[in-house]
Amino acid sequence: MNDSPARRPTWVIGNWKQHKLTAEANALADEVARRGSDHVRVGVAPTHLTLAGVATTIADRPVTVFGQTCGLHDTGAFTGDVGPQMLVDVGAGGVLLGHSERREMAHETSAKVAAKAALALGAGLHTVVCVGEPLDVREAGGHEKFVTSMLLESLDGFELNDASASRLVVAYEPVWAIGTGKTATATEAGAMHEALRVALDERFSACGARIPLLYGGSVKPANAAGLFAPPFVDGFLVGGAALDARSFMDIVSITAKAHRP
Repeated sequence: MNDSPARRPTWVIGNWKQHKLTAEANALADEVARRGSDHVRVGVAPTHLTLAGVATTIADRPVTVFGQTCGLHDTGAFTGDVGPQMLVDVGAGGVLLGHSERREMAHETSAKVAAKAALALGAGLHTVVCVGEPLDVREAGGHEKFVTSMLLESLDGFELNDASASRLVVAYEPVWAIGTGKTATATEAGAMHEALRVALDERFSACGARIPLLYGGSVKPANAAGLFAPPFVDGFLVGGAALDARSFMDIVSITAKAHRP
């Protein structure tokens, strides 16, 4: 198992979910981009409708724009879907896939996540595959097996090379900690990230060691340092705290200060 984070980038990505109209989204993106950061790759995930404006607002600045999901096809008769190449066309550099809200509300299976991820990586997008367990699984004690199985199913059929491995990111988000105010402890987050690291290393060998693992679930400035402390946590996928530039960039700054050279 490779526990050297020097081989993996540190990401902090803000998922704005269904928030911010055009002017608000552009203003938030501009403030995030103006503050910037060393040592940390910063990303923002606006709605599809505001993505192009955000990408234009922060063009040529060191912030990556992510779509919140994508379709299973680049083009075709798929009403309501947005293909990976369409995200690239309007300025996105990445995409989130398999978020628990998509899995629950849109009935997005791990097989669909795997198909989307393969297409997104092929389009050159930084691709964040999200996994996590509900509270009943955590309380029953089967959480590590549940989440590692979800991960491997969400990457089924993949053959990574150095280029594609450098664009793949995994985010662990315990479902019971998303939007609830509850947060996994550093010990809980670290243990799950270690289990996921073992799974990635076994599945993809040297390429697996290059894939960063992010934690998400009620991350705030007050708990970011503690959650980043475990050696297998490589950054954060931030929800509610990402809707305020100061709060979000405080998380980025805390992560940057704790960056492992």
